[in-house]
Amino acid sequence: MVHSTNLMVIYVDHHNHVLSCQGEAADVFGISPEPFAAPGMHVMELPWERVVEAAPNLNNALTVMHTPSGRTLLLSIVKLPRQVMTLDYLLVISRLDTIRIEPNEEERLQLEHHALIRSPKMKKIIDIIHKIANVDSTVLLLGESGVGKTMLARMIHHVSSRSERPFVAVNCGTLPDSLIEAELFGYEAGTFTGGKAEGKRGLLETAEGGTIFLDEIAELPYHVQSKLLEVLQENTFRKVGSVEVKKANVRIVAATNKDLKQLVAQKSFREDLYYRLHVVPLTIPPLRERREEIVPLAQLFVDTFNRRYGRQFFLSQQVQESLLAHGWPGNVRELENMIERMVVTYSEDTAELWKETIVETIGSCDSGFSLELPGKQLPSLKEAKKQLEKELILRAYDLYENTYRAAEALQVDQSTIAKKLKEYRREDATGASKRSKKR
Repeated sequence: MVHSTNLMVIYVDHHNHVLSCQGEAADVFGISPEPFAAPGMHVMELPWERVVEAAPNLNNALTVMHTPSGRTLLLSIVKLPRQVMTLDYLLVISRLDTIRIEPNEEERLQLEHHALIRSPKMKKIIDIIHKIANVDSTVLLLGESGVGKTMLARMIHHVSSRSERPFVAVNCGTLPDSLIEAELFGYEAGTFTGGKAEGKRGLLETAEGGTIFLDEIAELPYHVQSKLLEVLQENTFRKVGSVEVKKANVRIVAATNKDLKQLVAQKSFREDLYYRLHVVPLTIPPLRERREEIVPLAQLFVDTFNRRYGRQFFLSQQVQESLLAHGWPGNVRELENMIERMVVTYSEDTAELWKETIVETIGSCDSGFSLELPGKQLPSLKEAKKQLEKELILRAYDLYENTYRAAEALQVDQSTIAKKLKEYRREDATGASKRSKKR
């Protein structure tokens, strides 16, 4: 059931003329053009250009719209039965950023019929998300990089009873080990040289009453894992440099693309924390296992980037077939990046699409990388792989100039790029030192 006062319903007759309108345009759009929907007005005369970034296609039953001020709206077209003599259909406009959803069968059916959720595996996951909406059980999202774990974490928050409170996302792999404890739990005044004189609230306090999403949880340092365990077991924590115990009223959603059981066996992840996180585990299938969602997702990204860049790109049948034939090792993130590239370049040259993308990502094929050694000696396969990996990472980092974008291009975690770059710099420094000593 949907509870919201930010709702507008426009009643339309069999001749596509407005009969009446309920709801305030200002509540829905944030501005109030006069009139927006007056009796007798044809639906094609509705001034969409004044209130949303792109006019909706009234042939679609559901359309997500965005206002210039950043509001997200849902337009639903409800066809009425023939027995209703004067009415033909309703235009229902509601704000998605304020709607509070309680799980019921009707809402689940709407999600299942949504173009982006078609595979049985994803429908099952959505069903579980609704079942746990009004409880505070910890959720652990598992799956390959780029499958959409962040999107599902936001969905878990928005359908929950905490939806009106903050949603705070933290990538544990991007925060330095020396700072992550202070960032998560905050610190008292005078704790750090160069820190804020008055101390600082941590991200845990920022999420008070809401949801905190800990992405790449496997990258959390071992000493910080014990403090997170206290939050899960006792709902309490201590700021860095403080003896005061503070209450934590947050729901924790964690995510990783790594095998936590294996990390537990290797003693790099706490076993007790693993079981505390493993209350509601959800394994997100890779895009190659839900191919029925590839084209709908691609169309969503096309619409998004067309609106963002003012383009009119469309997916031809040939492009759609090419998308379906691809393996998508980078999953939804790779698909999104590919669509953005096609939109901004108007490229439909699908025959060379994937090859061009790889070449342009890491630079020219003439990279100077060679496996040839003196005397026609071949390197070991392990050595060759290591050399190629180093070459790709260094080229991607030189091209994009930051680890996040380099990781996206190579379809790995940002933490992987950061660690490898540290390793290469350490190797180069060691090599330079040895050369200096020889001289």
